[in-house]
Amino acid sequence: GDIELGGEEREVSVLFCDIRGFTSLTEGMAPQEVIEMLNEHMSAMTRVVKEFQGTVDKFVGDEIMVLFGAPKSYGEDARKAVHCADAMLMERSRLNLSGRWKIEIGIGVATGRVVAGYMGTEQRSNYTVLGDRVNLAARLCGAAPRGHVLFDRETRDRVVDACPVIPFDALDLKGFSQATSVFTLEPSSIAEL
Repeated sequence: GDIELGGEEREVSVLFCDIRGFTSLTEGMAPQEVIEMLNEHMSAMTRVVKEFQGTVDKFVGDEIMVLFGAPKSYGEDARKAVHCADAMLMERSRLNLSGRWKIEIGIGVATGRVVAGYMGTEQRSNYTVLGDRVNLAARLCGAAPRGHVLFDRETRDRVVDACPVIPFDALDLKGFSQATSVFTLEPSSIAEL
């Protein structure tokens, strides 16, 4: 049917997850093997996303972008995003025990107001979200150490009663004029979530 371009303002939690050391991991691999590895990884991550009622926005190379709260909110979107991130880390660890490829990931989550809707042209459009929260989630993902999830203060404020949250170092992130307060999950209780 007809899709109208444009967007609406929504509060969402945006999650980015990418593979650490992807270039060195795939060095010398045949292109078909790289595709097999990515498909296996993305399939596993997508299954986890669905368990937490997230929506996969897009895959970009070895990165996955996930939305909680758009195009539909199921409630407690920030909590679901953080729990999903933790479950993605656990699933990746499980796969690394028996899988063909040992893959390490980092995850970033940010929460706040974005513009959500169909962007592009009348001939080709994609549903997505735009705004500084999207950029922040991507930057947090890039800064996350292997096997960690980093999230912003807005996300922390919405999950602190449901998750064991601890402060991480404040970070100077590209595109942000001030150091960003960053939080992560307490390592000893991650498995309990």
